[in-house]
Amino acid sequence: MSTETIKTIFSRAQAGETLGREDALKLLAIPNGSREYYELLGIANRDARRPFANRGQIFAQIGIEASPCAANCAFCSLAEDVFDGKDSFVLPVSEAETITEQLVKAGVDELFLMTTANYGKEAFLSYAAAVKKHLPKAMRFVANVGDFDEAYAQKLKEAGFTGVYHIRRLGEGVDTRLDPGQRIRTLDAARDAGLELYYCVEPIGPEHTPEEIVDEIFRAREYPVEVMAVMKRVCVPGTKLYSRGEISAAELAKICAVTELCVRPKRAMGVHEPDELCLMAGANQIYAEVSVNPRDRSLQTERSRGASVERAKALLHAAEWEW
Repeated sequence: MSTETIKTIFSRAQAGETLGREDALKLLAIPNGSREYYELLGIANRDARRPFANRGQIFAQIGIEASPCAANCAFCSLAEDVFDGKDSFVLPVSEAETITEQLVKAGVDELFLMTTANYGKEAFLSYAAAVKKHLPKAMRFVANVGDFDEAYAQKLKEAGFTGVYHIRRLGEGVDTRLDPGQRIRTLDAARDAGLELYYCVEPIGPEHTPEEIVDEIFRAREYPVEVMAVMKRVCVPGTKLYSRGEISAAELAKICAVTELCVRPKRAMGVHEPDELCLMAGANQIYAEVSVNPRDRSLQTERSRGASVERAKALLHAAEWEW
């Protein structure tokens, strides 16, 4: 690929033009560490800071239960093949309420509640109602749960949820037991019910092709997605995909930059796992996590892999995002 071709794409991106699939594939092919690589990161960084007014965002997620998940995702610490269930639990509602109050006091921008695919739908609505009482009226409240239909999407909305985190994962139906078509039907149900969709290209591993990654970048453009993200797969010991390894921070930053330029989310561009390089490549949003985390064998991720609000704040400030 000629340098001139890349320069043309860069010029179009800087002019605010909409990039296409072929543009994205050419950008993903830029060699890491090259002059064009750093120019790409710089263009995405500048492109993101204008609409986000140089403000970073911290979302908080509480994992409310742990059980051997029937989805059996080959990268997840809670998959049936990995988690034997002897430590299964549901976080007491009173504890979730206390955690929520602490997170609100710390100033997080939005709150997510996460479950495995096993957790009962009606039980989740009841649980969420208790947590919702502790949120400021204007704070967004987001569900990260298994698949559902439009009737349940309406129930989520009635329970006070403003949005859902839901995706068609890379390797869906191969590395998971889930039906890729059902994942998309859930996206449609959430959209049709008026819930905001939070989308992400994940979990990215070394084996995923540029074409697969671009498919998910452009799937986000089919919906009204205002919060976009990219996430690398974390090698959790004991999982089936552990031996495949992880992509580098440099590769994740490139994917982040390309995603930001192709989707141009209006409210936030997230990254996982967070680091300063990605926060200088178009990302401005990271998560603080409490309790269960599917990338962590510890059931108290705040004592292990999960970032605290203070650590998230420090990462944002290191990349000169205001919070």
